[in-house]
Amino acid sequence: MDYGVLAPLRVRDFRWLWIGQVVSVVGDKINQIAMAIMVYLLTGSMLQMGIMLGITLLPAALFGLVAGVYVDRWDRRETMLVADVVRACLVLAIPFVIRYGIGWAYLLAFCAATVALFFIPAKRSLIPDIVPPVSLMAANSLDNATSAVSDLGGLAVGGVLVAAIGYRWAFTVDAATFVFSAMCIALIRYRREPALAAEKDRGVWNEAAEGLRSIWDSDVLRELFGIYTAAAIFAAGSIAICYALALQRYHAGAPGIALLDASVTAGILLGSIAVGRMGAGQAGAKFLGGVAGFGVTFALIAFAFNIWIACILLVLCGVANMFFFIPATTLYQTRSDDALRGRIMAAASTVNSVAAVVGIVAAGALAQHVPIPALTAAVGIAALAIALYGATRTALRTA
Repeated sequence: MDYGVLAPLRVRDFRWLWIGQVVSVVGDKINQIAMAIMVYLLTGSMLQMGIMLGITLLPAALFGLVAGVYVDRWDRRETMLVADVVRACLVLAIPFVIRYGIGWAYLLAFCAATVALFFIPAKRSLIPDIVPPVSLMAANSLDNATSAVSDLGGLAVGGVLVAAIGYRWAFTVDAATFVFSAMCIALIRYRREPALAAEKDRGVWNEAAEGLRSIWDSDVLRELFGIYTAAAIFAAGSIAICYALALQRYHAGAPGIALLDASVTAGILLGSIAVGRMGAGQAGAKFLGGVAGFGVTFALIAFAFNIWIACILLVLCGVANMFFFIPATTLYQTRSDDALRGRIMAAASTVNSVAAVVGIVAAGALAQHVPIPALTAAVGIAALAIALYGATRTALRTA
């Protein structure tokens, strides 16, 4: 049996899903750059750029649990297809509504981020349906490796594209990537069984609560949920700390931020490949090892006296991130009942998004008063402590 990271591409349905996502993620980065340039050119305000980023995070906290209910009610393939078409229309409309005020662009960005809440859990719930269990870890690894490569490529392509054709046409290109993704999804042959695709309406919030109860009733998922949420706070806080490191400790400005971000992305790519090549077993141990590895390597950045040493350590942090993200995703997929998988994935994503916002805001506030090296070490040590606690949880450790 082939456990290689490319093995899932032998599955026709996964191959079409993967091809569509390669192009779509590049489009996401083009959109990100186009939005930033548009907002800055029209307002000249960094605050407005921050508001724009915050608006794209807000839907996850507001609607994440509800989105999971409908992902379980609807056919996952059709949900993804419709979400791509709707997002294409929303993105395409941005240059036309901007003449009426920046608020309209924010509204469309908010709507697009809301629609994405249906696409992401549908995709993660669909993967176990179309990939054999033995290849599931590799499929999740390949999905994340592809996103990392597309992120890097999208940033480069997006910057050149927006500079060459302007932000208005860049939105058209982004819309085209969503249409391409929808076409690829339409070629997926898998269809969900009608009995699973249509649940009786017991009320949205009752069904959302059922997903949370399913997590609580499973020893593995309950422990995973709690430990991952705690780790997500500190992992997200590390993003704000990296900005502070680049600007305050290494005095490297915007190029320094880009360099540190690229280092993490390179680590994510390497980590995704490594996890995919290791097979599907011992997901709990890999998860805890990833949290511990992140804690140790990030704490060491406190002693990095120049930005290049910090870059090397951040590559290792990126690798560690994949060792806890990919096994965690795999555990959610394999330990969830198919009829509840969308709600469980959405619940985990929602809570983790809230945790990420808490982590980023808290780290940014602390960076105003705590020396950056001390704050860096504290975040790393806290993550290591979380991993050590997790190692005492037998159900998760042996999952």
